[in-house]
Amino acid sequence: MKPLHATRILDLTRLLPGAVCTMLLRDLGAEIIKIEDPNGGDYARSMPPLIDGLGAFFRASNLGKKSVVIDLKAEAGQAVLHRLVETADVLMEGFRPGVTARLGADFETLSAVNPRLVYCSLSGWGQSGPYAQVSGHDLNYIARNGVLGAEQSPRTPGAQAADVGGSYVAATGILAALLQRLQTGVGAYNDVALSEAAMPMALAAWVEAMTPAADESFISLRGESACYNVYQSADGQPLALGAIEPKFWANFCRAVEMPEWIAQHTSRHHQPDLIAAVAARFKTKPAAEWAALLDDADCCFSRVISPAQLLNDRQMQARGLVGITEDGLPWMRSPIRLSGDAFNLEAAPAYGEHTRETLGEIGYAADEIDGLIDAGVIRQAP
Repeated sequence: MKPLHATRILDLTRLLPGAVCTMLLRDLGAEIIKIEDPNGGDYARSMPPLIDGLGAFFRASNLGKKSVVIDLKAEAGQAVLHRLVETADVLMEGFRPGVTARLGADFETLSAVNPRLVYCSLSGWGQSGPYAQVSGHDLNYIARNGVLGAEQSPRTPGAQAADVGGSYVAATGILAALLQRLQTGVGAYNDVALSEAAMPMALAAWVEAMTPAADESFISLRGESACYNVYQSADGQPLALGAIEPKFWANFCRAVEMPEWIAQHTSRHHQPDLIAAVAARFKTKPAAEWAALLDDADCCFSRVISPAQLLNDRQMQARGLVGITEDGLPWMRSPIRLSGDAFNLEAAPAYGEHTRETLGEIGYAADEIDGLIDAGVIRQAP
């Protein structure tokens, strides 16, 4: 039995952060009910690439969830949501601050309906401050929180640090609030700012910037040290070296037959020339030869692989972390692993697939559901 097997979560979010958060919680056993609007629902449903007319990312991040379509702009739709909240443990929303109050779905309103409700708001900048109403996406958040500026040459990254960081922060806050509820009997409000969630990812760079070293000893995690950098092989393949500790750096230097580099490991003065020397050394062999030499040298060396190469990685295969279904859907399991846990690859929900079923479970009669459908307050998948 999974730890959240009796937990019902209402998810009013769209796109990446909320989807990843509830995916993590779903894999821990929670029932996830996506509350979607009657104008097409989650934008990710139609975002390319598409598989059988449905966004591949939507399918991959909403496995095993349910879909209920409600018009929250209608008073009758708000009443339906309130009935659902009576049965829920958690509600997540991802609107700009102030929107939920207009929809009758803010924490104050819903906690009066269910005092045990754990409520989580996901927003770019948080519920307060001068940026609260400013639009943005992951790139904007990491641009203003120091993460992007920690790069030597800031450029569009290949991952969404704020969105996914926010997912994990939200999941942690929700789990903490559920634990607290066991002690207090009441729910809590969790204000998650995506921009803040990513900031610890640049903690080392921030500390380095705020407390510059007063002596010659120096190690940078931002590409200014030879021991922690990305290089190119003779055949143009990227190689990652993370030999921070003295023993790993010494192992690397001996493996590449350059023992004279060992003493220069943390010398600030030598780093520019040392980086150039290491780069020149890596340019003497193709990536496969470096891997054959350094993979077993215990020096924190790795070849850089692309997302498309993950399926062929031995570690990923051994851990069963990623895969592709018979109909071409890429999937990635939660990295949270508890003893006895099993990954369950269920389909993502069709738009409004569970509307009738879910409303029936909370006491709506069939004729009431039909009336709400006829009035356009809810929608059921055909």
